Amino acid sequence: MTWRPFLFFLALTASFVAPARADILLVPYLGQSWSGVINDANAGYPTTYGVRLEWFGNSIIGVGVDLARTPDFLADAQGRVRESALTSVMANVIVGGPLPERRGFRPYLSGGVGALRYDVTRTGGVEASKTDFGYNIGAGASVLFSRHVGAEMDFRYIRNTDDFTLAGLDFEENILEYARWSAGLVLRF
Repeated sequence: MTWRPFLFFLALTASFVAPARADILLVPYLGQSWSGVINDANAGYPTTYGVRLEWFGNSIIGVGVDLARTPDFLADAQGRVRESALTSVMANVIVGGPLPERRGFRPYLSGGVGALRYDVTRTGGVEASKTDFGYNIGAGASVLFSRHVGAEMDFRYIRNTDDFTLAGLDFEENILEYARWSAGLVLRF
């Protein structure tokens, strides 16, 4: 028995196998949030800043964690709120085109669940905090300028799953739902 056919088959099979690879993306970002509850009357659009950490194997599916902070998220036209902040932590599944090896464009869809924490100080000095379960869905696109650096635009719809009541404040809508767009720097490791 000769080993040549077996070695030929092994070499041929190995030539079609892609090398295993995993990519980690770190995306610090800056953006704005808006909704009916957040933008009561003349509130404007509060700035959001955060960071995403994403992992992709040799697949179009990845996982990630998104941590965001929105100071002054709750502007109250009636003057009942002195300070407010919203912090969100979301675990996401990301589905998109494969990451380009060097330069290129990659659109994606994202969705996940996590926690929303509200901190509010009322005008009279009353402080309140609450943490709710929430979810998000979104879409975006990454542009890689080189193997390790790029830019990303992202849009998310974020909503809590519980009644939104805090520090005795009543709102027309009893849920907190808002949209957020962001632009960030992509660092690939």
